[in-house]
Parts: sequence; structure tokens; C-alpha cells
Amino acid sequence: MKKKIFVLSCIMCLSVAGFAQSTSTYSPISSNDSDVVAVTNDNNLKLNSDYLNWQKQYEEVGSEINDVAAQIDQETAKRGYPKKKTVKQKIALVEQYIQLLQYEHDNPSVFPMDLDMGKIERKISEWQTHLDGLNRLVKKI
Repeated sequence: MKKKIFVLSCIMCLSVAGFAQSTSTYSPISSNDSDVVAVTNDNNLKLNSDYLNWQKQYEEVGSEINDVAAQIDQETAKRGYPKKKTVKQKIALVEQYIQLLQYEHDNPSVFPMDLDMGKIERKISEWQTHLDGLNRLVKKI
């Protein structure tokens, strides 16, 4: 009896899924539609020089932070602790990164409308905590 109920329920699921698929429609957007906007939000961002400058700096600073972090890891593996100069270099980069995040938070007109301000604030807070840890590390070296 349980097998029959199971088989019937499987058949019912398949038939419902088939019906749902057959009733759905897909209509591609044609380029002649008057509702289609010629310039998308992404294209607007590409045209915005302030955003492009910010994005370039953001990527460069992030890459530099990763490079310095790798250098700190190498120094720590070799000596047991990183060089003070390298940690200070990372502090300067993290401060610059926080400033870029703060700019993103304070200038929403430069960025897309769907910015998650809570996420940006959390990032700033996390990087500020990381910066505090780096400052404590410099004092110990």
C-alpha cells in the first residue's frame, strides 16, 4: 500500500511539474520595445569618472594590502615576527582602504542606488578593528 501511494505521489509531482513548465511563457525583449532603456545602470557607472577613479584606487589598495600581507607572512615564518617597517606599510594601506570605504558610504550619488549601507559600515568596522590590531602589533615589535 505504501509503495502504491509513493508511486502515485511521484506521478502527481511529475504531472504538476510538467503542467507548470508548459504554462510558463518566455518572451524575449526586443530592441524595438519603447520600455527598453538604452543605457543601463552598468553603462552609467562606466561613464562616471568619479566611480572609475574610486574603483581603480580600491582595487590597487586591496592588491597592495594582499602583497604586504604575504610579505608579513614570509617575515613571520622566517624571523618569528614581521618587520616594523612592513607592518607600518600595511597600516598606511589599511587607513587608505578605510578612507575609500568611507568615501563610498558618504557619497552614494557616485555609486549604484542599491548600495547596502549596513554592509559598508560593517566593512569599515572590521577594517578599523584590523587597524587597531596592527597598531598594537607595532607597539610590541
